[in-house]
Amino acid sequence: MAMAARMVMNTDTMISNPEQLLILQNWFSPAFPVGAFSYSAGLETAIVRGDVHNRDSLAGWLRHTLVNGSIFMDAVFLRAAMEGEDVNDLCLALCAGAERHQETTELGAAFGRVMTATQGINIPAMAAYPVAVGMAARALGLPHGATVAAFLQGTCMNQISVAVRAVPIGQMDGQTCLVSLMPAIEQAAAKVMETDAETAGSFAPAADLCAFEHETTEQRIYRT
Repeated sequence: MAMAARMVMNTDTMISNPEQLLILQNWFSPAFPVGAFSYSAGLETAIVRGDVHNRDSLAGWLRHTLVNGSIFMDAVFLRAAMEGEDVNDLCLALCAGAERHQETTELGAAFGRVMTATQGINIPAMAAYPVAVGMAARALGLPHGATVAAFLQGTCMNQISVAVRAVPIGQMDGQTCLVSLMPAIEQAAAKVMETDAETAGSFAPAADLCAFEHETTEQRIYRT
């Protein structure tokens, strides 16, 4: 799809309906019942290795994955699913390792169960988490830009929660880290809106290697 066409399609980036804001706040809240708190996407390995050891190193890790890594790619697939594109197979194929595949399909299945029970929205089996979110957002007519931004921030919040407990860095440093990431979240959201899923790519080898290493770690807290 041409960039110009996408820019026209996604002029509905602002939330005018308070109910839509409440939906997005609910979906990406730590209390939303998908079990996201039990996954670290390889961050636990980075903490054990000492790559992430304080607020600043955590912020650096997240900035890179926001713009160049798995967080960015997930948001691209979410936006593509909102536009009706069939990107689930591609999203799953690009998972960096078995645990990453496990994480996204289990989160997707949990999210789908909640959508069926609460919204009457049926999400296909084996849907990757960002694809499931995109399908539900499309069904509810949520604005593209706001949904992408909320997803990016929610993913960062989950990763920060991992670091708060596992480094540990403390709640105040966690909040300071999130505030410092706002420009990066805005940059990533803008980039997501201009990126075709078919040509998208990521380059975060350190994060991918940590995800691979986590698969063989015997003592661990998080599932990925």
